[in-house]
Order: sequence, then structure tokens, then C-alpha cells
Amino acid sequence: MKRFIEYVRYQSINGGILASSIYRPYRKVWLRDHAFASISLLFNGYDITPQIKWLSTLFQLESSKVRILLEMDKNHPDILNQNLHPRARYTPHFQIINEFWSERQYDGVALSLALIALYKKYTCKFPVERKILDLFVDYLIKFHDTPCADQWEMHENFIHAETLGSIFFGLRNAAELYPRNSRKRLQLINFTDYLRTKIHSFVKDGVLLKMKRELDGEACGLDSSVLLNFTLFDVIQDREIIKETLNKLYESLSPDGMGLRRFLIPGEKDVYFGGGVWYITTYWAAEAYFKLNEIEKAKKLLLYRLRFPLPEQIIDDTLIFDLWWKKKWTEISRKENNGIPGPADPLTWSNSEFARILNYTVLL
Repeated sequence: MKRFIEYVRYQSINGGILASSIYRPYRKVWLRDHAFASISLLFNGYDITPQIKWLSTLFQLESSKVRILLEMDKNHPDILNQNLHPRARYTPHFQIINEFWSERQYDGVALSLALIALYKKYTCKFPVERKILDLFVDYLIKFHDTPCADQWEMHENFIHAETLGSIFFGLRNAAELYPRNSRKRLQLINFTDYLRTKIHSFVKDGVLLKMKRELDGEACGLDSSVLLNFTLFDVIQDREIIKETLNKLYESLSPDGMGLRRFLIPGEKDVYFGGGVWYITTYWAAEAYFKLNEIEKAKKLLLYRLRFPLPEQIIDDTLIFDLWWKKKWTEISRKENNGIPGPADPLTWSNSEFARILNYTVLL
């Protein structure tokens, strides 16, 4: 455990946690990954003051954008222009990265709000100005029902169950930062209750599905990231939904009954490096099995092909969809990463989520 935590700690530059310090395309700070990794460090008892200061500075720098967006009519033709929104990723020194990428991803802001609230809970220190907190809270409320890129930075024309779950998690925790019985706290409790209902509407035949084109539309697709709604985000407690979703994910996304691929939607498979099994998705499944008290299954998944430090995907041609796409992505990676074939190895997020989930298990 300590080795994984120490690895995560040493991926920090200027307080921002790099997605991967070795893999050049990921030598950046993803807001989502930074929040996940910082939460893992916090839960494991480590001081995350540098990470909180980095986030507080970023929120201050991006507050003017958010203020403009809150004043803009929601029907304005540019309201979803990603250049007007907080970004998904930055350099450790807060520079904007101008590359082709889906930068509007609400879960980064949502997880960051949760991190700020959890830091306050653990340390009794309030790391951001109240007016800055209000801006980002109101930002998530305003844009929760608009499409954005998913956790895998794809499918930006859809609303995703994971994104809504992260907003629930962020705002439910942020509510604790406001005085008891205050109007803002009550607003956030009521709003997150509403969000819980909307996330339940993604359930079809007992399975929590991936996405919708509109919030009141029909859900479709499978995605391992929905498992966070049962665990860290704590949106859905219904054991039958958890069980049925796990069964469906393993039926459709697992080539060997252990590891999980990322997603499968109508007309599209995951073909990134051939569409292999990711460590992080398998750990989320382990956490969900712990929630069902299926301890032995969860332990086996946590130890499945475990090594140190952890990469992005498991490198095994028997676990991928398509060798052609593996070759294609390998060629792309070599060009971007000084000849190194990829995928990212190690990936900070894989290590931090393993450490977070292990912290709550009987393996300690």
C-alpha cells in the first residue's frame, strides 16, 4: 500500500498531480485525475495541502470564466463552447493546453468541489473563498443537464450517468460547507435529491446505463464508470441494481470474467489500443462487490494481474477487441512519446484508485 501511495505523491509538480510523469501525452494535470488522486491521499492519511493550494489557485484563475457563463443566457449559441468553460486539463503551472481535445468535462469541477469539502471535513480548514465556492456550485447546477464529454473524454453530445453522479457527489459534499439550515445548504440538499432521481432514470431492466441525449430521454450503452455511482459517489444503494449492473457489465465488457473494458455503446466499441482491460475499471468493480459483501470476488479483482507501479491497461492481446487498432494507437504513441509504444505506463490514476479502494478492504 505504502509504495502505491508514495508513487502518487511524487507525481506532483507545483501541487498539481500529473496523469503520468513518464508518458509524454499525459504529462499534464487532468482536473478529474488530480481530484481522484488527492482524495485517495487524503483518505489514506496524507497531507494534501500542496494539492489543495493548486486547486484553490486554479479556481481563482477560472472564476472569471464561470462568472461570465452564469450571466450568459442558457440559449446563447456559444454557451457550450469549451473555450468559455473551465478546462479538463492544464499544465502544472496553470497554462491552457491548446490541442484538439474534448475539454468540457463537468466531473473535474464536481470532484474538485468534493475534494475541497472533504479537506475541510478532515482538517477544519476552508481552502477557498466563499464567493469562489458559490460560483462553481452554481456552475454545476446551471449546466448539469447539458451534454459534455464523458470520463473517457468522448461522446460529448451526451449526458452521462457518471457525470451526473460526480455532480451529486460534489454538491452533496459542498452542502456541508454552508451553515446548517442556510438557504444554500437546503438548496443543495434538495437539488442533489433531484439528481438522484434523474440518475435512477438511467436504469433500464435493472441495469444502470451509460448516457442519454437529453436528461429526460432514453438511456443507452454500457460503461464501467457507472459503478462509481454505487461506491464513491454513493448515489444508488439498491443492491439489486448494483448486482444486475455488475452482471451485465461482466457479460458484455469482460473478456475473461475478471477484467473490465471501458464501454460498449450501440454501433461503437472501445478501440483505444485495441480496446483492452483497464486496471481502474476492474478496481471499481471490486469496490462494488465489496458493497455487496462479496468479499472473495472483490479480493480476487483487486489482486488481478497486480504489479507496481500500475499502468493504464493490461497489455495482453487476448483481452483486446482489435489488433489493428492496437497497432494504430501504438504508432500514434511512438510519434508522441519519443518512440515509447504506450499505453500509459504507469498511470497515476490507476495507482491512486487502487490505494483508495484497498484502504477500505479486509486486505489492510
